[in-house]
Amino acid sequence: MPINFVIAIFTHRVFKDECKINPSLWLPSTPPISTAQTLDAFDWKRTINDTYFDLNVSFRQPSQFSGYLQHAKLLDIGVSHYHANTVHYKRSLASNQSSHGNSNNRSDDSILITFPVTGSVRFAQKNRQLTSNPGQFFIELSNLPYEFYHLQEVSLYVIKVPLALLSPQMGTIERQFARSLSIDEWAGRLLVFQIRQILELIQQYRLAALEIKILEQQLLNLIILALSAPKDVVMSSSSSIQSVHLKRIEHYVHLHLESSTLTPAMVAAACHISVRYLHKLFAELPYSFSEWVKELRLKQANHILKTKSYVTIDEVAHRVGYSDQGYFARIYKQHFGYTPRDTPSIGTGTE
Repeated sequence: MPINFVIAIFTHRVFKDECKINPSLWLPSTPPISTAQTLDAFDWKRTINDTYFDLNVSFRQPSQFSGYLQHAKLLDIGVSHYHANTVHYKRSLASNQSSHGNSNNRSDDSILITFPVTGSVRFAQKNRQLTSNPGQFFIELSNLPYEFYHLQEVSLYVIKVPLALLSPQMGTIERQFARSLSIDEWAGRLLVFQIRQILELIQQYRLAALEIKILEQQLLNLIILALSAPKDVVMSSSSSIQSVHLKRIEHYVHLHLESSTLTPAMVAAACHISVRYLHKLFAELPYSFSEWVKELRLKQANHILKTKSYVTIDEVAHRVGYSDQGYFARIYKQHFGYTPRDTPSIGTGTE
């Protein structure tokens, strides 16, 4: 049956995982990406235009150019990890015109949200100019001419979002485009984390259509939050911020259930919050952080055992973070009422 959601991946170099993920918990992607590949100037022009939109691309020294781009398209939103040496981009008026010559057709308009990871980039649009460095980000509008360049090797994360998805945020976008914004004040740090996780997941695993849909909705919610004025977020959306933090925590913990040292300090550091704030988030929930992690571990073990995707019980215990099989078997039985070995398989009608 064809899947209605298309994932387009342009991967030209693999960067090392920042989070170790247990492959046995997911279906492998087909084909796996295992080799690094760089692009020359000619291929770079084609890839950039295919990934974003029509741009005039030029190079100071074309023969010495090299770059790679990892791009994943969810439903309507695309995310990218970009790495290249010196290059210059120009978005002209002609680039804004559709194939029918109508520059007023805004159906394909979008924004790019760019986060420098290493190096600095320069950007100019509609009489606004900026230099953006790591720790900052900025918004580019596709429906206005602009100039974008970097004079040295840079690494960036980029999100491409159709403007149609951001209609309520247009006021903020119009005020803040082509301005250097701090990731500390605008929830940008959360977006960087989310982009990295999406690219890692899609690079390594075959995700179901529903998972792609959920990932995009989570990302869109976070983009909307990041584009909200800081004072508005603090005054009226504190629950939304807490929800975003909890989603990040949940995502990280799910990816690291195999770790027996999944401590509050480890999770807080990975999610860029304090241990105190992590515990505060869970103080408003009906369980503590430790109880929640234990529940996730046991549910994952139950799923593995029900699907019979294991060789030994000891293997299952280790896959969900328990090094002591005896202890694992004891708490498992306390939780479910039967031992790991007696777990009914899927299809028996027992949950």
